Amino acid sequence: MEIELKELLALMTDAVDAGVQKYVRSCDPNADYVKQGEAKRYLQKLGFKAAMLQRWTDSGLLTPVKTGDAQNASVLYSLADIKALVSSVRLKGVVNKSDHDYV
Repeated sequence: MEIELKELLALMTDAVDAGVQKYVRSCDPNADYVKQGEAKRYLQKLGFKAAMLQRWTDSGLLTPVKTGDAQNASVLYSLADIKALVSSVRLKGVVNKSDHDYV
C-alpha cells in the first residue's frame, strides 16, 4: 500500500484530534457534547454531508442524548465520538482505495 504524505498527515491529524477530544471528555464530560446543529456544521466543515450525522445515528454508530422529555428538547452528540468516526471513515477510504489499486 502506498499513501501520499499529505494524506497520511491528514489521517494522523484526525486520529490525534479524536484522542484529544476523548481526553477532554474524560476531564469534563459536559464539555464534549455539542448540539445537533453544531455537529452538522462541524461535519460540513470537514467535507461531509450533514445527513451523515443521522445515518451514523440510525446505524448505531452514534448515540445522541436528548436533554429533556419535551418534543423540542435539545439533542446532543459527543464530539469525541464524531471525531473518532470521521477518523475511521477517512482511514477506511484510504484502505479501500488502495485495495482497488491492486485489483
